[in-house]
Amino acid sequence: MATWCLLKMPSSLSVSICRALKSRIQQLFTDETRRQIMVSIASLASAGMISVAIRFIGGIIQGYFIGPELLGYYTKFTILPGYMFFLHLGVFTSLARQYPYLIGKGEREEALSYAANAQGWTIILCAVHAVTFLVPCLWAAVHGDYYAAMGWGAQVVLTNVSLYMFYLGSTYRSSSEFVAWSKGSIISSIASFLLLPLVIFFQFIGICFRYTIPDVISMIYAHQHRPLRILPRVDRMVLRKMILFGAPLMVFAYISTPLWTAIERSYILKMLGEKPLGIFAFAGSLYAALHMVATSISQVFHPRIAMLYGSSGKNMKTSFYYCIKCSLVGLIMMLPVVALAHWLIAPLVEWFVPKYVECIPIARCLFWLTLIPVIDLPKQLLIVAKKIKQFGISIILSFTLFLTLLAIYAFSADNITLLKIVIASVLCKLISVFISNVFSWHIARSESPS
Repeated sequence: MATWCLLKMPSSLSVSICRALKSRIQQLFTDETRRQIMVSIASLASAGMISVAIRFIGGIIQGYFIGPELLGYYTKFTILPGYMFFLHLGVFTSLARQYPYLIGKGEREEALSYAANAQGWTIILCAVHAVTFLVPCLWAAVHGDYYAAMGWGAQVVLTNVSLYMFYLGSTYRSSSEFVAWSKGSIISSIASFLLLPLVIFFQFIGICFRYTIPDVISMIYAHQHRPLRILPRVDRMVLRKMILFGAPLMVFAYISTPLWTAIERSYILKMLGEKPLGIFAFAGSLYAALHMVATSISQVFHPRIAMLYGSSGKNMKTSFYYCIKCSLVGLIMMLPVVALAHWLIAPLVEWFVPKYVECIPIARCLFWLTLIPVIDLPKQLLIVAKKIKQFGISIILSFTLFLTLLAIYAFSADNITLLKIVIASVLCKLISVFISNVFSWHIARSESPS
């Protein structure tokens, strides 16, 4: 009926509506800001789509040769790094918020001091992680368990790369810098695809190399094009200031992502075994490909939100409405991608990797999580504005609900399924975003600029 009414609408009125919509969209950002944002989003989104296509195809091909049991066995080794992520003690969280915020306030020297000390802290963390995973790696090798040695060895590389990329990602701000970052993701995806023969011929050993080498290549590229070429420092006073600011926020960020994922995988492994864990990991790899696109889009907005908050005199109302505008842009870009993936997943899996057919409903459920990076920008504003209490409540409530659901499932072990676990996780994560966004809206409405 609505469509029929639109068709019957006078052409002059239709033209007027189209012009009004176009004008409204153009008013979302100022001319220069809009140009920079659109350049960044276009480059990152296109790079993300290319990476999605390459990794999606690569995942399907790998799934044809690798069964869920072997993939589940490898995934076991990725659980412990999630529990260890708290060791950064909030330094990365502090850098991600304070660096663009201080730049926005014009305090460049202090911003550079934060970045240099975060880099020094990253080096210390890399050494700690390397030793932690080298011990079981060498132990397994000495006792002849070479698969386990390879699994732990892969974590030595992956955790160090991940830590350094967290540092680098917080220093990227301009359009040209984000373009360089997007090129690194494409190179990583291509390398991952080219390493597929290793998986075909060497199975588990090939998986270890395919999951580590592309990330190393991406890190090297990002390092070569890093926006800040500064020497690392370890200044106790600066690090103490960063930890005092970042630690409270880090606790909640740690709970919401690394700890949540580690508990989720541990629970699946304990209650269902390695094969369901492999099914979950395969679905997760398809979801991760789409998540790259959403993360690339949201990554453009994060430093701008902090800079706007700093340059506007901590005006929550202005910053909140900017977050809403950015979320709408991201949502418009991501919804078609999610819909397409939701439609394609069934025929692709059924035709090419029928051994993973159980992952279809799992992947479809996980795909909705790809919207979170673009709809939780008001949640990021809580971090920028140091609204730790509100940010923490949204995390604790959703995490507690998730643990409660897992406990209920444990008491009814006969009826527990992988899909039930995933639905509980996705639902609770979306609830967390909703609660935090409501908090951000309420603060913006009631708080006057300081």
